[in-house]
Amino acid sequence: MNRTSEQLLAEIAALQQKIAALEKSPNRYGNGESLMRKQARQELLEGKALFQAIVESLEAFVYVCDADDRLVYLNPRCRKRAGGNSVGAICYQAIHRRRSPCPFCVKDQVRQGQTVRFEMIHPEDRRWYLSVNSPIQRGGGSGCMLVMVTDIDARKKAQAALHASVTPAGRVDRFRRTASTERQKFGQIVGRSPAMQLVYDKILSAAATDATVIIYGEPGTGKELVAHAIHDMSERRDNRFVPVHCGAIPDNLVESEFFGYMKGAFSGADADKPGYVDFADKGTLFLDEVGEIGLDMQIKLLRVIEGVGYTPVGSSQVKSSNIRIISATNRDLRERIAKGLFREDFYYRIHILPIHLPPLRERKQDLPLLIDHFLMLFGGKQKPPPLTAAMMEKLIAYDWPGNVRELQNVIIRFCSLQVLELGSAPLSKGIPAGSPAIRYRSAEDKTLAEMVADFEKQMIAQALAQHRWHRSKAAVQLGVDRKTLFSKIKRYKLG
Repeated sequence: MNRTSEQLLAEIAALQQKIAALEKSPNRYGNGESLMRKQARQELLEGKALFQAIVESLEAFVYVCDADDRLVYLNPRCRKRAGGNSVGAICYQAIHRRRSPCPFCVKDQVRQGQTVRFEMIHPEDRRWYLSVNSPIQRGGGSGCMLVMVTDIDARKKAQAALHASVTPAGRVDRFRRTASTERQKFGQIVGRSPAMQLVYDKILSAAATDATVIIYGEPGTGKELVAHAIHDMSERRDNRFVPVHCGAIPDNLVESEFFGYMKGAFSGADADKPGYVDFADKGTLFLDEVGEIGLDMQIKLLRVIEGVGYTPVGSSQVKSSNIRIISATNRDLRERIAKGLFREDFYYRIHILPIHLPPLRERKQDLPLLIDHFLMLFGGKQKPPPLTAAMMEKLIAYDWPGNVRELQNVIIRFCSLQVLELGSAPLSKGIPAGSPAIRYRSAEDKTLAEMVADFEKQMIAQALAQHRWHRSKAAVQLGVDRKTLFSKIKRYKLG
């Protein structure tokens, strides 16, 4: 909604307040003040006429509901959507066609005197809307909520196109105009398959807006790379990208990690410490494994998304942070909602722009491109010997349960040890699990420490592949805790 429409909403709210005041004012005058009563009555009639003229000419959906969610006014467009004059009906039933209250409703904030505006993709028609919600008073003094919902789908698409044309170095424009078969790489993401062309388009659309994004994909498909690409092409690119691996944070530390803490908040808190939300101010907060966040923390993050703010541990001061949230998960969040493990209102807030990443087994045409990319990246000064036809056949036949990350580890191992050895997961096309590795003799002698490190890297990579990159299970198999495993994955650049 443009600035003119925002001003109209302010005028509507102001008129409603004036009408409510004028409806009371004639009663204050005595018999000797009939002229003042007439003037007040005339102003009341003019105010009502002006209010009706404004709201009934708007293209937006405008309605007013009371504290019990019952409609007390609908403009013509809203009446048409509701199928008639639905005054007295429940707003979420008549307008949003839901059996239960809308998870995106902000009536609690409006009742506190706040005007709340937010953009969303409506779950029914998948179009973009801007909802502006303001508190007003009726004649009897009861509080109501004035809602204006405007279709901004065309504007959002135009913004995406404009953003594509002005991105520095013409990166976005080049990707928009290049034929899909020619787009082989997007930032650190590699692939020319049709499935990846669709992902590239969604990255560009997401970069043109500040809405929340959620990335779905199996472990190892590159969810963090996609999140980083969105950040790098967005207006927030000059500020921090803060990745948070939610599943690795203990429950008793999650609040202090996200929101920080004050000196003396608990034993060992010797100084104030900012949290992830502070670090990400004006930038992007990436919530990896968002499905692992507990219900209590979901409520607090929901308040951050809605602009209510957050409170550091040990403080009574409410702080705010200008962040964009991108989430990622390999779980079915709808299933977790059904099990009571995930809040529906939080789901709708983070599920504005979903992006689904294909597993590697569904885009095997990208394998040669990915293999060349990793050989160039990890080959070093002494280039490894070329892959033979038998090796390529083995790579193509494999199902890649660990996806691109597993392929990267296989190529790293090949570059380091001249060994092409896949994980212990079942192979396809008749190649048995645990088939002999194809080895080259290394012409370079290594120290004991280097050989131990290579062996440790290989053991970790195999455990991760065997458990389809479920890190907790891999840690149990290796006999280490999750924190140690995360550290070694980072050290060996396996992630």
